[in-house]
Amino acid sequence: MQRLSAVLCAAALLAAMPVAASEADAPMPPAERFLGVWDLDGDGRATLEELETMRGRVFKSFDRNGDGVLDAAEYEAFDAAREGDVAGYEGDARVLMQRITDGMSLSASDADGDGRVQRAEFIDGTQAWLDDLDRNGDGVITADDLAL
Repeated sequence: MQRLSAVLCAAALLAAMPVAASEADAPMPPAERFLGVWDLDGDGRATLEELETMRGRVFKSFDRNGDGVLDAAEYEAFDAAREGDVAGYEGDARVLMQRITDGMSLSASDADGDGRVQRAEFIDGTQAWLDDLDRNGDGVITADDLAL
């Protein structure tokens, strides 16, 4: 329950994964960090269904007033949290983490361009996000897809 609570409060739910305290305080490798949160059944593959489920949880955690819309203020908090997910990474790992978090940005999620994101818009953006991260086109995200 404690892990789930931490996950729901995290930015893109990536921040819920612990960061290594050794190796010069290097953060967990992006693939391990991503799959540790988004691969709900732990089989090493994040499926569309798992990503949609987690995006629904992410949305709920940032929809502070519960109206089913992420407005400008709520997205500002979400942006800051996603920036935190990228912090600490350098080089190719930072580029990958930025790409992962950008898949949930306002520009990627606001399909109708009104500056607000409805829950349905956010969930509907899951397929494009999966497609962007799925290097081999097999319809799931694995460590190989996120290899540096």
